[in-house]
Amino acid sequence: MGKIPAALRTKRFIAFALLALLFCSGSLIYGLTWGIPQWNSAFQGVLQPIISAYNGWAVTLGFVGIGALLVGGSLMLGWLRATFDYVLPAIGFLAVLVFFSLGLPHPVIAMISATVSFLVVGLCALLVLAVLFGAIRARVNRRYRT
Repeated sequence: MGKIPAALRTKRFIAFALLALLFCSGSLIYGLTWGIPQWNSAFQGVLQPIISAYNGWAVTLGFVGIGALLVGGSLMLGWLRATFDYVLPAIGFLAVLVFFSLGLPHPVIAMISATVSFLVVGLCALLVLAVLFGAIRARVNRRYRT
């Protein structure tokens, strides 16, 4: 068995690994022990007006926004700092968000899926545009340098 790389022995990596393990295993243990919370019947229907407001779009956009902040923020922080340590909390946050979304009504889950798909397509379009403009800028800079 080989040596463990130094990047995997940092305190931050170990702390984030434990955090991700806690989030993933906590969701699994809670689900196996008490079941998945059904948010439309929780608190004797108190959350039903919130879920049905604007046909569920308020919950959908809030859920996707929180997910984008937690998961996307963790991944962006990892990209900005050029480290993969922040991928672990992103996985943990994603596990908790998926666990909570399982208890939402099916129309809201469908809207969350559609919104996330739209968001991913939009991010891919931005990436393609960034690559295209980067290539055009490199081409123009090369033409004027020679």
